[in-house]
Parts: sequence; structure tokens; C-alpha cells
Amino acid sequence: MKTRRDFFKKTGLLTAGSLVGLDIPQPVSRDVPRDIKIKDIKGLVFQDGYDRGVYVRIEATNGTVGWGESSANGIHVVERLINDLLVPQVVGKSPFDTEQLWEQMFWKNVDLGSGGLLTYAIAGVDCALWDLKAKLLGVPVYQLIGGKFRDSVPAYAGFGIKGGAIPVKEAVEQAVKLAEKGFKMVKIRAQIREYNINPKDDPCLKYYTAMRKALPDSVDLFLDPNEGYTGYRAIEIGKTLEGMGMKFYESPCPNENLDDLATVVDALTIPVLAGEKCYTRWMVKDLIEKGKPDMINTDFIKSGGITEGLKICHIAGLHHKPVVPHNTKPMQGSAATMQILASVPNCGPMVEYIDADRYQTICSIFDEGIAFKNGEMLLPKGNGLGLTINEKRAKALFKY
Repeated sequence: MKTRRDFFKKTGLLTAGSLVGLDIPQPVSRDVPRDIKIKDIKGLVFQDGYDRGVYVRIEATNGTVGWGESSANGIHVVERLINDLLVPQVVGKSPFDTEQLWEQMFWKNVDLGSGGLLTYAIAGVDCALWDLKAKLLGVPVYQLIGGKFRDSVPAYAGFGIKGGAIPVKEAVEQAVKLAEKGFKMVKIRAQIREYNINPKDDPCLKYYTAMRKALPDSVDLFLDPNEGYTGYRAIEIGKTLEGMGMKFYESPCPNENLDDLATVVDALTIPVLAGEKCYTRWMVKDLIEKGKPDMINTDFIKSGGITEGLKICHIAGLHHKPVVPHNTKPMQGSAATMQILASVPNCGPMVEYIDADRYQTICSIFDEGIAFKNGEMLLPKGNGLGLTINEKRAKALFKY
């Protein structure tokens, strides 16, 4: 009795040299820079009024440079963490060892706290490493992740009302200007926050009503209370705005009370976004299992960079949760975000876009920015993270 193996032997399909019509990978002719090491790494800060940030510059032994960006919260503390703790763990290592380096940076410093400032610092280093290794190979980062699903993502723009301190008329004018620029979604950042939870003079309905009236029906408007509500108040406001046509509801409750968040999700029919303050894969796992948000709005330059960001996306994907990134930096941070958005299937259906008008200082060191067209943010076309930093202008800004 002949077996399947006999058939394959007879037809020659067990002999690699006889495979016909199959695409056999051939050895890459290009020299891969296997012996290149990390020569130098610097955490750099700048502040020019509202425009401020932490950047990481990594230089390889062959002179190639990678750049990353960290969250701008606590910039001088993040800079010290990078230069004092992370630099010694990275210098002299291979830029291709991103997984190993991430684990080392995290676990050797986890006593500082597993999220927040530590993951901000790691994010800057990690994004710079991805930028560097992709440049060394002459490809965009998304190709190293696994290719791309999309070249652009629908974008929304938002602005803060400082808990009601901004005049309603001024807020309406800002919303209308964003619509005129081509945005199909606008977000109100109420900026109530946890320390002013359930404010007596809640501004949200007043501002939402005025903006909704001024905006065309083709532009969606949604609210981010910045975790400023307990569960019952979030439900009350959410149901009212749901009745006014609101399509999304972002961060209604403090991340420290996931039970409240779950009650809000269960009570409403519109998607609830959460996760901006979940900085690791473990925090996101707890968020999904306990808080049950419909969408995850992680911020990749807060949550450990691309290496950890991919794990967060895959955990969300296991639960069929779309990832709609929180994204508040217009240049290198946005570039890193777009590389992930391009290459992970459950990313989208939207991303936060930050208008560069208020960030002219940092924008000045780049040769180009993130393109925005027809309501969508476009994937940068260059190698690495896709944008080019002018070294001369960067030195003048960061003084390195």
C-alpha cells in the first residue's frame, strides 16, 4: 500500500531542488550590518513655552543615527532616567536586539514603578532603536514589523477647554477651523480630570451643544472628559450625548476604577475608548478584562515604544478590540505611531492628529512633517520611522 510519502518521493516534491512553480526564498545579496554596535545615546530635552519634549538620539558605530521621542510629561525626570539608567544598558549593544534591550531596560528598573516615567523613557530609546535598525537595512519600520495593511488612517483633531475656562465662543471657533481644515472628527478635551471629578458646574453639555450646532453634520464630534467622571455621572452625560448623535466616548472614568468603566460600557451603545494611562501589556490586559472598553487608545510614546506597543496591539487583537492611539506629538511620536498603525490589522479606525501650528520649534528641525490629506493622516515614506531630522538644526536646539 502506497503512502503519501511514496507519492511525494515519486513526484519529486521531497527534493528541494526539484520544486517547480514555488517561490523559494533566495539568500539576500545585500550585506547585512551584523557587527554594528551602538556607539552613543543621548536623552535630549527642549522647552519653548507650550512646545516641549524629550528626544533620544542613538548613533551606531558606522555613523548612522536613529531618533525617538518620549512623552513630554516630566521632561527633565525622563531625561535623567534615560541618561543615568538606560544609556549604560544600551551602549555597546546591537541595535537589532530590540526585544532583549527592552526587557533589560524594563526589568532592571521596574522597582521605579512599572508604568509612567519609566515606560516614557524606554519608549524614546526603543523608538530610536527601531528607527536606527530600519535605516541600517534601508527600509521603513513597518516592513520590519511585517508589512503594511494601510497607507493612511482617518484622523481626528481635538483641543482642550480647560474645564470650562475657555470661552464657549472661542471653543466653537476652534472646532469650526478644524472642520475647515478637512477633519471629519473633532474631539472636545474637557480637561476635568480625576482631582476635579464630577464638577458641580460641569461644562461639557454646554460646550458640546454649541459646537454640534456650529459644525456640519458631516463632522463627528465626541467628548473626552479626561477621566473626570464616576460611573453614574459618566453614564448620565454619555446617554445625553448619545442622544445628540455622539459616536465615541473617550476616557470617561479614572483608570484606577475599572469597575466604574465597565458599568459605563454596559450602559451605552456607542463605543467607549480607554487605555491612555495603561503603559504595559499587563495593564492593558487588566483593562480589557475588567473595564471592558470597546476600543484601546494606548499612547505608544508613553507605553514603552514600538516593542511594547506591538504586544499591546496583539493583546487587544486577541479580544477583537481596535486600537485607536492617543497621539499628542506631531513629529517623531506621530511617525512611530503611524508605523504601527500601518502594520497591525486591528489598528484604526482612527488616530489622533496634532496640528503642528503650536509646535513650530520642534517642527523646525525636520525636513518634512506628517502629511494630512482628505481627513486622513498619511504614512511617512522614508526609511526608519519615515521622517528626516536635520542634524545641524537639531544640534542648535538640543545643544549636544
